[in-house]
Amino acid sequence: MARLVVELGFGSTVTTPVASITWTEVTQRVDIVSRGISISNRGANDEQSETQPSSCSLTLDNEDGALTAGRSASPYYPNVKKGVPIRVREITTAKNLITNTGFETDTSGWSSSGTPAIARVTSPVHDGTGSMRCTWGAVGSQSVRIDVYGLDVGTTYTASAYVYVPAGDQSVRLKMAARSTGTDYAFGSYSTLNDAWERITCTFAATEPSLQLRINPQTPTGAGDIAYIDAVQLEEGSSATTFDSDGAQFHGLFFGGVNAWPTQWTGLHATASITATDVFKILSKGQLETMLSEEVLLDEPLGYYPLTEASDSDAAGDLSGTTAGPLGTTAVGSGGELSFGGGADSGPDGQGALSLTPVDASNGQFLTGDLGQDFETESSSAFIFVEGWFSTSTNNRVICGLTSTDNRYQIVFSLNSSGEFQIQSTRTGETLTSSAPATGNLANGVHHHFVYDEEAGNVWVDGVAYSVGVDSMFRLRHLTVGSWANGRLWTGQLSHLAFYAPGPSGDVAQYVAHYTTGTTRHVGENGDVRAARIASYVGASVTATGGTFGGIGSQAGLGGSPLSHLQEVALAEGGILVADRASGAVILQSRDVRYNPSASITLSYPDLDTAEVRFDDDDQKLINLVTATRPGGATQRVKNQASIDAYGQYPQSITLVKETDNEVVDAANWLVNRFADPPPEMRQVPVDSYTLPLATYRALLDADVSTVLEVTDLPDEAAASSATVTIEGITRTLRRHQHYINFHVSRTETDTVWVLNSSDYSQLDQTTRLAY
Repeated sequence: MARLVVELGFGSTVTTPVASITWTEVTQRVDIVSRGISISNRGANDEQSETQPSSCSLTLDNEDGALTAGRSASPYYPNVKKGVPIRVREITTAKNLITNTGFETDTSGWSSSGTPAIARVTSPVHDGTGSMRCTWGAVGSQSVRIDVYGLDVGTTYTASAYVYVPAGDQSVRLKMAARSTGTDYAFGSYSTLNDAWERITCTFAATEPSLQLRINPQTPTGAGDIAYIDAVQLEEGSSATTFDSDGAQFHGLFFGGVNAWPTQWTGLHATASITATDVFKILSKGQLETMLSEEVLLDEPLGYYPLTEASDSDAAGDLSGTTAGPLGTTAVGSGGELSFGGGADSGPDGQGALSLTPVDASNGQFLTGDLGQDFETESSSAFIFVEGWFSTSTNNRVICGLTSTDNRYQIVFSLNSSGEFQIQSTRTGETLTSSAPATGNLANGVHHHFVYDEEAGNVWVDGVAYSVGVDSMFRLRHLTVGSWANGRLWTGQLSHLAFYAPGPSGDVAQYVAHYTTGTTRHVGENGDVRAARIASYVGASVTATGGTFGGIGSQAGLGGSPLSHLQEVALAEGGILVADRASGAVILQSRDVRYNPSASITLSYPDLDTAEVRFDDDDQKLINLVTATRPGGATQRVKNQASIDAYGQYPQSITLVKETDNEVVDAANWLVNRFADPPPEMRQVPVDSYTLPLATYRALLDADVSTVLEVTDLPDEAAASSATVTIEGITRTLRRHQHYINFHVSRTETDTVWVLNSSDYSQLDQTTRLAY
């Protein structure tokens, strides 16, 4: 038995953690008979193509107007809007609709209302090796509960459970409640035995496709009383039958965001035919700033001036998204230059900086601006942090300074006459008091980083903390960059000035960590770590699968969409990037997921939709000449001369964000070794899966990109009686009592690699391909 479950997460977004989303089931609204559900483009067409965003299309009944965007009478108003999360799942079972029936591992799926505590125990047990102990609390209304899906409205069901109640403790019963309202509407009888297992039941007619099974004590309060629960079942029919421990299983088919909410009519019948797209849609939008900027923005600055504007700019802008204003050019005396941009040595990450070249300490140009009312308010109510980068060869010059509107409060960051970092401040608007920790001479032409922590009275320079005696500031609002009091004009570069007002001084560690980003650009961090870093910039997450991930080179400049940079990581890894089907996360598979895999599903050719099964022997995937490089690295060529002699040149150029040139050439060799002469292969496996045995059907529902299938009993005309293939992409069409799947596949043997002393994978000149 298989049932569809479609839910919407009104009030949330695709990147909201699944556990935090309040789901509204709309299964009853889905037109599953005439239009069905289409899930397309999951994965890629073949192993050489990039994964594309997948989509899901379905039609919902909107006769009551509940799904009309902007309609105030909708129970979901005002959250019927674009981007609403949607998930499509199937629940499968032989009989029992409970997902955690016997607590063999844990109590997952079960929760409590009120104060009962639940735990898995191993004694007493009715079935298997575990049961659930419920310890009741001292509240007026309490229960333990589990959601049940896949019900047919109007059908009679019976819930049952074995309970063990110690002598002197409260009897318990089963009841059913509506998930949407929490209203109880079907009740079973209370247990009657003590110190023995007893089966209790509750029979009801389903009024919704999903309900909640609850177990509650007879007396409202009874702190410390215990009941043990085991062998829970919910099945069709008016009586309980033999317990089946093989409970219901959920299979995630799609998770994404609704693109639009159209309201349309057939006569007077309103529907909403929607299409949703997975998290790749969000990841493909917009352009990232540099990696250093994105790390700063993650920490939600109150004001942030990267100072990386284009070379023809004469002002600097704030990227924090607050009310901080721009910084304009101010001149003092005569002469001097101020410019943005620069070459590879401009800024700590080579992505540009503000360059100041005054005539002397009193003649030149600098920047000034108003940070706005919000900054002034925060600087008075919270401790502030100030961060920045600087480079100079000249002592006794000013990096930046902050003042209140009345000039009473002033704080200035500079280098003193010995080149040491210096903070000067006043709370009276009069003479500045200086504090210069022993940082050594920083006027050495090298890019340095500082973070000032007002609450702790520390300044961190290049990751090292120094104590400074500076009073707290209030009502700070005006910023001067590269000068103070029209003097001590900075000579050199300044960049990434950021201001925070987050609260506890312990937060300083996250700002100090920007020093690592600026100096190392995170070169060499593993691919799974890099992917998680990039996804975090837009609030997404990454789940890594497989073995060890290799080091990734510099992506300091970024500048493209998050998805494009995640694809760069996947390409460098030789892995696969795909959206999670059960959440808004991204899955990154390492390349060794596919090394020498074995088939997890076997299908007989007669069970397939044979009209679309074919084998191809063509040059679609042929590659025999690869030109490979990495940013800032060597350009190298790898070729297979035998293939070139046989077919001519089939070139391909690749740029990989690898850490070393050797890794680049290894990847190029791996590409040529696999595709210099591709043999015939099956590229599609279509199957109408609904009528297959339950175990096979479940396996096909769970099959995903990189799952391996074996197709047996091929016709005599095939090159072999069976074929082993790897799933690259999936298209699904679901209708009532039908689940048609078309798997885009590739030849699994393409990813076989050499294994020492293996009878299968160390045969000379056959399976001795070296992987990397």
